[in-house]
Amino acid sequence: METRASGRLPSHKESVEICPQGLLVFTGTSEQDSNLAKQFWIAASMYPTNESQLVLSRGSSQRLPVAQPSRRSPPETTDITAETIKIQASEEKKKYLQKAKRRDEILQLLRKQREERISKELVSLPYKPKAKVHKAKKVTSESDKEHQEEVKALD
Repeated sequence: METRASGRLPSHKESVEICPQGLLVFTGTSEQDSNLAKQFWIAASMYPTNESQLVLSRGSSQRLPVAQPSRRSPPETTDITAETIKIQASEEKKKYLQKAKRRDEILQLLRKQREERISKELVSLPYKPKAKVHKAKKVTSESDKEHQEEVKALD
């Protein structure tokens, strides 16, 4: 059997022997070439991983237990989500009702305060000084003056 050892074909003097245990024996090669070839074949061989070589004792298991299939059917899940949505909607409705009630209370308080202010103003109105109303002088035309004089003359 011929094979490549360290990148070259073995010469007629060199040969590769396989021992009965499955080990490779390189005969007729230099020590360095045989060491490199051994390293290559050791690295190239596909040994099973350590995990796969473990032997299980009775009653022990390496795998985690598998989750049991759920007994709930998809319609139940839909019922749960529908129920959750209903609960959220009712909570939101309560929140808006509370806000509306608070708004009504605030408006009622503002109306009460306005009525109190108006009643106080009415009580103090007779005691307030009269505001002077500045009358603007009317500019009358001559025809209006004549008209006024005629009216006075008739009296």
